[in-house]
Amino acid sequence: MEFLKQYTNKLRSMNGTTDSNGMPSQGDQELKQKEDVNEKTGTMQKVTGFLQNLLQPFPGNEDDPRTPTGSKLITGPDGRQYDENFIKTIPGGFNNMQEIERRRKIFEGM
Repeated sequence: MEFLKQYTNKLRSMNGTTDSNGMPSQGDQELKQKEDVNEKTGTMQKVTGFLQNLLQPFPGNEDDPRTPTGSKLITGPDGRQYDENFIKTIPGGFNNMQEIERRRKIFEGM
């Protein structure tokens, strides 16, 4: 934002703020109009981002479920959802359900 303020100040010094009759110059009027539009757009983008995070705090959707950190969830042979990265750390993956259950119980105890 500081860069934009410096830029507008530079444009104002080049264009001037008034014409020969003391009226606001056309360049200054256009610059003020652009500043207003940019401020409103920035505010609307912030509000939109806030509302999106409020209404959908977690990434993914029903068709592509994800963890709060964005990792993909995959369905295991037991019908439960597992973090894809977690399954990759298990030697043998879903073929080693005994190790998956052992680690799941450790995490549930935390």
